[in-house]
Amino acid sequence: MTKLSSNAQLVSTIFDEVAKGNGVPFWEACHEDLIWRTIGQGSWSGEFVGKQVIIDEIFRPLGKVLVERATIPSRLIDGGDIIVLQARGKNLTTDGQRYDNDYVFVIHFRDGKITRYEEYCDTELIARILPDRIAAKAMPRPT
Repeated sequence: MTKLSSNAQLVSTIFDEVAKGNGVPFWEACHEDLIWRTIGQGSWSGEFVGKQVIIDEIFRPLGKVLVERATIPSRLIDGGDIIVLQARGKNLTTDGQRYDNDYVFVIHFRDGKITRYEEYCDTELIARILPDRIAAKAMPRPT
């Protein structure tokens, strides 16, 4: 068995927690100037810079449209300062639709912290199931 780098061990630990619905370890592992990039041209796609911007522009809106949210890792590729993780989302929207996307995350590290996070997924599924990101920002939180 090959020993994982400290960055790969951290990603494994983070996603064990994310799979349980706990995102705190992820945010603790990120640099404040984190860059998040989601492929595609849709409203959820683009490059976002800064931990708080990413929370406000992606994660809070997602929290308004998803009542169940989990990301289950299936494969981890250890590149030292670049970790690749394949995963499957297990999500349910507020209107009862399944949003179970497949992901590949390319996670870049500097000094033991995540500096860049690239998300590759089915953007057609995003467009078909999720509302526009700007519209989602204005939605009330589900009760």
